[in-house]
Amino acid sequence: MLKKLFNINQGEGFPTLILFLHFFAYVAISITGSAARDAYFLNMVDRKYLPLMFLAVAIVLSIVIEIYSRLSKNKDLSTIVSGTGIIFIATLFAIQKNLEGWVIPFLYVWKDVIDAIIITQFWLIASQVFDPRQAKRLFGLLGAGGALAAIIIGSSIKQFVSIFGSENLLFATMSFLLVVILMANLIRPYRNINEQKNSNSKKDSQKDEKKSFSPYLKSLAIIIGLAAVASRVVDYQFKITAVAAFPEQDDLVNFFGQYYAVTGIATMVIQLFITSRLLSRFGILVAILVLPTLFMTGAIGFLMSPVLAAVYISKFSDQVFRFTLHNASIQLLWIPVKNTIKNRLKPVIEGSIRASLEGVSGILIFLSITVFNVPIHYLSISIVLIAIYWINKSFTLKKLYVKELQSAIEKRELNFEELTLDIQDEAMVKTINEALKNNDESQQILALEMIKDIPLTPWKDSLNDLLNNGEITVKKEILSISFDDENIITNQTIIDLINNVPDLETESIEIAGKRRLRKALPIIMDRIDSVNKEKQIIFAAAIRNIDPDSSNKEKELLLDAFNTNDENICSLAIRQMKNDKEILPDEKLAEYLNQESSMVRDAALSVAESRASTSLLPHIIQCLSDPRCAIPARSALQAYDDNVVVELLIKHVQRQNVEKSLIIGVIRTIKNYPTKNSIDLLLSAVSPKVPPIQSEAVDSLINIARELPLDENQIIITKKELIKTSRYAYEKIIALSQINEDEDNQLLRYLLQNEVRKLIPVIMKLGILDKPETPIETYIQYVLNNETDKLPYVLEFFENIFSKEERRIVNSLIDNIPIEEKCEVAKNHFDDLTTNINQFLGYYIGTIQELKVALTLDYAFRNNNQEILEKANWNEFPDSFIIKDIITRHAKNNPDSLNRWPINDYLLDSNQLTMYSTLEKAMILKSVDLFASIPSQELIRVAQIAEEEEYQPGTSLCKEGDFGDCMYIIANGKVKVHKGDRTLVELEKGAFVGDMALLDQEPRSADLTISAETTLLKISQDAFYELMSSNFEIMNGILKIISSRLRDAQARL
Repeated sequence: MLKKLFNINQGEGFPTLILFLHFFAYVAISITGSAARDAYFLNMVDRKYLPLMFLAVAIVLSIVIEIYSRLSKNKDLSTIVSGTGIIFIATLFAIQKNLEGWVIPFLYVWKDVIDAIIITQFWLIASQVFDPRQAKRLFGLLGAGGALAAIIIGSSIKQFVSIFGSENLLFATMSFLLVVILMANLIRPYRNINEQKNSNSKKDSQKDEKKSFSPYLKSLAIIIGLAAVASRVVDYQFKITAVAAFPEQDDLVNFFGQYYAVTGIATMVIQLFITSRLLSRFGILVAILVLPTLFMTGAIGFLMSPVLAAVYISKFSDQVFRFTLHNASIQLLWIPVKNTIKNRLKPVIEGSIRASLEGVSGILIFLSITVFNVPIHYLSISIVLIAIYWINKSFTLKKLYVKELQSAIEKRELNFEELTLDIQDEAMVKTINEALKNNDESQQILALEMIKDIPLTPWKDSLNDLLNNGEITVKKEILSISFDDENIITNQTIIDLINNVPDLETESIEIAGKRRLRKALPIIMDRIDSVNKEKQIIFAAAIRNIDPDSSNKEKELLLDAFNTNDENICSLAIRQMKNDKEILPDEKLAEYLNQESSMVRDAALSVAESRASTSLLPHIIQCLSDPRCAIPARSALQAYDDNVVVELLIKHVQRQNVEKSLIIGVIRTIKNYPTKNSIDLLLSAVSPKVPPIQSEAVDSLINIARELPLDENQIIITKKELIKTSRYAYEKIIALSQINEDEDNQLLRYLLQNEVRKLIPVIMKLGILDKPETPIETYIQYVLNNETDKLPYVLEFFENIFSKEERRIVNSLIDNIPIEEKCEVAKNHFDDLTTNINQFLGYYIGTIQELKVALTLDYAFRNNNQEILEKANWNEFPDSFIIKDIITRHAKNNPDSLNRWPINDYLLDSNQLTMYSTLEKAMILKSVDLFASIPSQELIRVAQIAEEEEYQPGTSLCKEGDFGDCMYIIANGKVKVHKGDRTLVELEKGAFVGDMALLDQEPRSADLTISAETTLLKISQDAFYELMSSNFEIMNGILKIISSRLRDAQARL
């Protein structure tokens, strides 16, 4: 019941309780500590020094926070909380035993240090436990824990003092510190650090530098600074007046306790019932005017009548409204600021600048009281002047806020994740309203995209106007975001759309089904027989939603759709029956999650995500093995408890004979679950024995390490794997140095070069896992692209972070030095290194990897290398056409050389052989720039779909204007390119035409005629698309070439 009341989801209850008690304890520490230190200082130290304490706090806090930040970096947060908690308890105990002299001012400052560090630790822990969406729901509840502490602890101080005396109040503070330590350790299993992505380039950063402290940010900084100064003045007046009214220490402590109890109740009421309503109804301007107005009212009252009751108004306003309404307004004012600027300047403005101004205000108060003998109530004049300027500046800030908001929306920089759903600022409402009324359809779509996840009521009229008069795409988007909100689009409107707007009939009937509009039932039933199959499915689903007991006709339609071979119809039916477990039970849904069709699996995954049934989890995880549905599978997993998901992911990987594709899918997924078990799994996969798995594991590790630093033992493992992987790379380089650069060896050399190229990023990432903030991806591109101007800086960086052994090994590997030098480095650093080419290639020929076996066989046959051939597993070769092709051709050309080997099972019929072998085709393709960056293994795949075609002179290949659907590479012969009788060029062996026809079907730009006996390699568009869809490396290579061509074309412009 309580979970439902407070909107706590499954698995969130216990961590929410722990953090609730943690925050309760923090506020209890703050209240008991503040009551004690204020009473001790005001009764035992000359009160004229109170303003100097404000300065001391600002200075000491800055120093201590800097020291704390350095010492706590890359340390476990729960351990840090325990350590600092013990230090705080020890120091407070020592202070408690020596409450006299300099110890009292020290306590005054030290108490603020304790508060600052504990609250920083708390919010860091909270952000590691809950993601942004959970935070929106739960952080308000955690804040209520603080308000509850203020009420309970504040009202209990009087009883504590009457029993134990005010001089022992710090013992209560120490006891709550123990609670903080306990909670920080209890929450440890639930901590989970969220990713923060920062893809901004250096260029963007430079632009942001120029935008620093814009007029808007200056105005915001002024408001924050004015609030800090006014707060310090009021705090001084309140404490001095309070000690005059309650000269006895116990009485003063009791008064402070009652004050915190009263403000705690008020804070809770305002936070829960007033803040969001006032912001929603009156907007940001009224919200930021409340605090200065109350400050000014209290100051005028105290100026006229300098009694405790008068200054109580100002202090009450500061304590209650500054931490509720004012703070909510300030956070809202940060929303339009670009993240890169905000992340840099928010700590400066809310930290350094505010602390400095508080310190300055302390000096000014001290000078006013001690040097100029200004009466305490005259200080209220400064508050009145500050409040007047504050109010005036607020109007300026409001205007700048609207402009900044408009600019952020236009540039798509507004982050609606930072908006709480119950805060709708009038300026934002107006700005989005203007976008909806804009004649630009793209602006309307953008505005709809922005408001789709927040209440739509402020834009009801505009949405209905667009639904009547907008473009069809806009109308469909409106229906999509408001399908479940009758207040925005009424049920009658849906009925009218079904009857009167054919273009929206399907969408409207779907909504009628979701809303269960019985009035629409006869209309839908009348139309179900006269529509196409897709509409029939949607209409049948709508009828089922409205009336589950309807005729069997609709049920049969849907069941037929499930059993059809048409994947479009089947996937549509699955999505429509998301909530109908009678027609689509979980058992049936599990079958669809294992379907061959990726479209059907995607539909099943979307339904599985909404149902979040535990029985579906293993099937969702299995979908991770297919790149086509891995993303929706990862999305579906987010609907489940993280700990359950991690446990199952690990179990799936640890099964016997698990397929490599599933291991890779799990490794890519587990980076989103940064736990110790996740890290342990990834560390077990960073061995270079299976390079694709190692590469993915290292990528996931570095992703996690940027949020959850690896511990010392884990770093030791990564360093060992760095050395081991470097050894693998050097062995390939040594082998490469021993293979001649003959044309026949090129594919084998390409294979080795590509394997080294793939290992280098892995090695570089392994090397910086103890410094994960390094922009290693940029450094990797410098190395792989051989950017000679940047490479020295990368080498210098590694010189400074690696041990002597590591930097010699890694820097020599990535440096642009002769291959002989690299080989020498390897031989000097590694024992038992494989340096013999026959031994190295003997390992290749003994694997089950098709290309390694094929290219090594070809090398051994051509060089008659019996030592390599002896290491082949002749009875266990992969079932591969390319291997059979190589063996058959060599046996045909050298019949006596293979007598000793069992080759009969690998011989092809003569009619299966083409003029060119697969390897020869691959070599020809390598000369085409479209395929130049594709690795050897993928190039072989392309070669296998290249068809040989022979032509006689005079044959017309194509005419100008014909639509192209294939490309040709000239294996031998000549092709004339001409327009009519005018010859443009004559192409010979190695040339190609129509490469872009693989990617589009634009008309041919000239005639092509065969001018000599010619053999062409033809690659059709359909075959190439099919190959590309299942092979990322080919697609990646093609994209690189296209982007390079675009850059070249742009440079020429």
